[in-house]
Amino acid sequence: MAPTVQAPLLPFISDQSLALLLPLIVYWVYSLFFHWISIQEFPWFEKYRIHDKEEETRNRVSLREVIKAVIVQQVLQTALGFIVVVADDSEMVFDDELSLARYQMWISSALSLAGLQATLSPAIIANMAHVCYYYIESAVRFFIAMSFLDTWQYFLHRLFHNVPYLYKHFHSRHHRLYVTYSFGALYNHPFEGFLMDSVGASLAFLVSGMGNRGALAFFSFSTLKTVDDHCGYNLPFNPLQRIFWNNADYHDIHHQNFGIKSNFSQPFGTIWDHVLGTHMSREDANQIIKIKEERKAARLAASKSSSTPVAVGPIKSSSTYNNDNKDEDVHSSGNNSGTDSHGEAEDEKRASARRPLAAAFDNTTTSGGALNVSQSSVSSSSAVDLPGFRERLATRVRVDNGFVSGKGQGKAL
Repeated sequence: MAPTVQAPLLPFISDQSLALLLPLIVYWVYSLFFHWISIQEFPWFEKYRIHDKEEETRNRVSLREVIKAVIVQQVLQTALGFIVVVADDSEMVFDDELSLARYQMWISSALSLAGLQATLSPAIIANMAHVCYYYIESAVRFFIAMSFLDTWQYFLHRLFHNVPYLYKHFHSRHHRLYVTYSFGALYNHPFEGFLMDSVGASLAFLVSGMGNRGALAFFSFSTLKTVDDHCGYNLPFNPLQRIFWNNADYHDIHHQNFGIKSNFSQPFGTIWDHVLGTHMSREDANQIIKIKEERKAARLAASKSSSTPVAVGPIKSSSTYNNDNKDEDVHSSGNNSGTDSHGEAEDEKRASARRPLAAAFDNTTTSGGALNVSQSSVSSSSAVDLPGFRERLATRVRVDNGFVSGKGQGKAL
């Protein structure tokens, strides 16, 4: 039983080279498809768009810059893939017959222990060995690669958010995208993209022990999934978004100010978010959005009904006021300054200044569904807020000191 050389899938290119080329094709073809339907604005697709199209103007990077950065990352990705896959040609040789014989021996031994060996013919046992080797083992290796990549990316992704230096100099670039779209799937700092995506996928390939065709399938599928997670559409008929809980809608929450410390998992499962308490569902996100909108409406109503202007925090000039409340209106998590995700000290000072004014909340009453603020309970330096908003937000972002960033809010689905 001599080892056999596996013929390439396509006669004009080796499986190793195809494993590097196909993910690039998948990325641009699938991205162009979503870009096309975004431009065409088909009504059937538009009703599943996560954000209104005009919200894309809040992004802090142009489409041209995104595409240039993606090309740089793909060059690095291909270079590493060449080292991992193409330079090592040992996987071209497979001892299939030996592996099949090993599976037949294991199956026969298991049947013998169960006293069932006489019930199955050698031909059936051979077929079972064929299924185990070519299908079940391949599926297990694929699952191992998926699990490894999920673990690798979760902890690195979370690390890049929680270390100020890493966020400021590297990860904040990806969060220049308030409204994600397909081309932005691999829009990262080259260092982060190389470490998180290229190295992660290469290690997953090596740890799983899959062959070249396994690498071809895994690299292509992970690329397809990453593009789909950033497509900007929550499509009920898309199998990738229905089979996997980690989908475009799930990742969109992470790009909003209230969810930037949640939903770190990518690109397949959400297990680590559930286990480590960083999971936020769309229902949770919609509740926070609703409370934010009600708070804003209450502030406007209080301002109109009171002779004394009422604002969140001390009364200031209109320009200063608008700047202080930019978390209601502007997404600035991608300004690459690092202050969006790590300005805890300043925000904590502002929050502390407002806490003594909490008594004003107790004197806030509702009548006929409208919020009324008595003049006696609100002074020129008082604050108006909806009870439960800060508690709700603090509960959802209690992990990692509970600080949130990434200005802006998504449309509730």
